[in-house]
Amino acid sequence: MVHAGAVDVLRIEDNEARYRLCATSEHHHHLVCRGCGRVEEIAEASIEHWAAAEAARFGFTDVSHTVEVMGLCPQCRAEGCDRAGPPSGRTSR
Repeated sequence: MVHAGAVDVLRIEDNEARYRLCATSEHHHHLVCRGCGRVEEIAEASIEHWAAAEAARFGFTDVSHTVEVMGLCPQCRAEGCDRAGPPSGRTSR
């Protein structure tokens, strides 16, 4: 399903693989909350330009990349969540 583009695989900080349906089949990246697991899809052209420029600088061709940005969502930050997981009484989304 990953190779067919039906789902994306996200590599989280602990190297865990998470599979999820995405809203778009276009190339994009993910912003992942360390606390609750919330995922936002992001498309940012500057990442694409940076990756291509760095690859070219080192002579690489036929380059691909994945980017997952980790952080705390506003709700987890407000609830004092840490990296260990969701605040008590809260489940991952």
